[in-house]
Amino acid sequence: MKKMLAMLLAVAMIVACFAGCQSNAPVDTNQPADSQQPTDSNQPTDTTAPEPVQPESNVGPDGREFADEQVYRTLYSSEVTTMNYLVSGTTYELVVGANTIDSLVENDPYGNIVPCAAESWESEDETVTLIVPAVKKLNDNGELELVSERTTEEANGQKWTFHLRAGQYWYDADGNQKDPVTANDYVAAARYVCDSAMDCSNSYLMDGWIVNATERLDYTAALLAEPVEQGKEEGKDQDIVIDADGVIWEGKDWDEDKGVYTTWVEIPLTNPEDLSVEAVDDNTLVYHLVKPRPYFPTALQFGTYWPAPAALLAELGENYALDNYSMWFNGAYILSTFKPQEKRIYTKNVNNWDAEHIYIESIEQTYNAEASTIAPELFLRGEVDYADIGSDIVADWLSDPEKSQMISSSRVTGDYSYFFGFNFEPTFDAEYEPENWVIAVNNENFRKAVFHGIDRDGYLAAKYPGDDPEIHKINTVTPKGFSVNNGKDFVMYGGLAKYTETESFNEQLAVEYRDKAKTELEAAGCKFPIKVPINYNSSSSSWGNATVVLEQQLENLLGADFIDIIVVSYSGNSFLKETRRNGNYALQELNWGADFMDPETWADPFERENSYNFFCHDTDTYNVYRDTKTEETNALIDQYYALVDEARTKTGDMDERFEAFAAAESFYIDHAIVVPGFISGGSYCATKLNGFEGQYAMMGQSSSRYKGQHLYKTAMSQDMFDAQYNEWYASMGN
Repeated sequence: MKKMLAMLLAVAMIVACFAGCQSNAPVDTNQPADSQQPTDSNQPTDTTAPEPVQPESNVGPDGREFADEQVYRTLYSSEVTTMNYLVSGTTYELVVGANTIDSLVENDPYGNIVPCAAESWESEDETVTLIVPAVKKLNDNGELELVSERTTEEANGQKWTFHLRAGQYWYDADGNQKDPVTANDYVAAARYVCDSAMDCSNSYLMDGWIVNATERLDYTAALLAEPVEQGKEEGKDQDIVIDADGVIWEGKDWDEDKGVYTTWVEIPLTNPEDLSVEAVDDNTLVYHLVKPRPYFPTALQFGTYWPAPAALLAELGENYALDNYSMWFNGAYILSTFKPQEKRIYTKNVNNWDAEHIYIESIEQTYNAEASTIAPELFLRGEVDYADIGSDIVADWLSDPEKSQMISSSRVTGDYSYFFGFNFEPTFDAEYEPENWVIAVNNENFRKAVFHGIDRDGYLAAKYPGDDPEIHKINTVTPKGFSVNNGKDFVMYGGLAKYTETESFNEQLAVEYRDKAKTELEAAGCKFPIKVPINYNSSSSSWGNATVVLEQQLENLLGADFIDIIVVSYSGNSFLKETRRNGNYALQELNWGADFMDPETWADPFERENSYNFFCHDTDTYNVYRDTKTEETNALIDQYYALVDEARTKTGDMDERFEAFAAAESFYIDHAIVVPGFISGGSYCATKLNGFEGQYAMMGQSSSRYKGQHLYKTAMSQDMFDAQYNEWYASMGN
């Protein structure tokens, strides 16, 4: 059954992806009329998928009866660190905002972009004015000389206009009506996100997108750096200065011999009102983009673009949304109770514009540090309405006549792609011989030996016990079905097709590349066995088990005399900080979540400054750059970025765009810079919901919303899930 579902899922994802749009399903309002995305005038209200049929009785589409009391009860074991959706980039924390804040658009159950806070929208190309900063350089006399003054240049940009739904209000935690929701709330939120003092991890979705967003972020960051008087700076760390005229400059091109920066680039004064997000009137909102982004509506499901009450935001600043009484709500629910590490209660917002489609009246979430352990038993006792069924008990549930009727799969959504990354700028401990690793990782044959030596079926069997690995496995960084143009999946374009249609694990090729690598590495002075520290998060036992499997695979196939896999455990709370972001790994399971529905999003983790494998020229942002890449590796870097840069210019013809991005991604895989891995989801659960009633998307926060779902008296069985899946798939295909 699972193999069949996996095949259906692959097809369904392809149909769904551009069957509308996204915030989890992309809408390209600038697409040609014959594309699978809506055309560029108005919002896609005329989607091809049918509206979900609401039963007239108390029986849902899967035959179960609605619960008499629509109160959904769950446990949680980890408290949010913030509820400020403008600041957080963490999915778990954004769930709060997803259920309490209406975004401009949302997704229907089939992945189509549909109106939400905005009733309609349109886009048009426009010419925008961009700032070109002044530049000073150190001349032969050791003096700074102005070599270019600040100028402006015109560029091909894009204007997006959203027409807001009138008559909506903000409500406080007690349900009291506050200010009207207006376009000014979106403007205020954008200015907040683009103020570096607020440290918004989501700001990257405006940086380089909105006219003057980059300049505003840079200027506010410079102010935080407390610039010193130019000429009195000391050392490389003092790279932000201010001249006698009050102009701020940033140092570039550090000269180690002279101990000075030889180039200084102006950081122009940029005020909040310079950010090109405009409230034409209370109900008309305009974003001015620095370049055409046909997929722009698909990014609007992230907290970056959600509104916040302008007056409250101005009053509270960085203290906005510290708790439920320091924020207001305009979405489907009001967070009426928030007691950290005790309880969260969401209450239906009866004044919401779409209140008739908000069926669950209350969501009660109770804290328990042992939630994952005790939830299944509490579900059986009727005390909670949802429980994850872990790999340690799934066999017991499936074999029990009663429990087996209370367990079902969940959908694989493909919003996150997991891959194994090689680190080209290692900072791990000397005991693991980072200098020796540098020699190895710069050898392409070595990387290809590992690439073809990883048996992902075995890895995934340990990672997701009981699941068919085919449900999860992908052969490209971009998941199957994520981006589709005129019925053709992105992963079937160009050089990606050969990877999509073949299995990367190949024992014969792995050994052949090992033998080639060994000869070359010996000549380069590499020591054997090559030590390869691989980290895993100790909060996940299945990740630990899978990493041990990976160790056994590579050492058994390539030889323990050739490679020594060292499994290293790090704690959950500090895992990313202590490993990937610090360059403290050789090979590691990494992941990236999509930000918008377009192939470009999967190139973003490997940008010119990145902590995903440091396959880039400039990683000073992360203070790990060691310049340990060879001339050959640097040449590959240049070729890759040339391909990505070219692909980003293709904003009209989507076939050209997809071909160009496929060339970049296939180049990355051709040279074994990463090893594509898998997507998550598909795990077992016990639930009294029917997820097929809710919003669906392959990215963003739509799938986190409870709006549109009912609570049922009994649990969904696997047979019910299968039937609902097939109906969902058939509806998407119509």
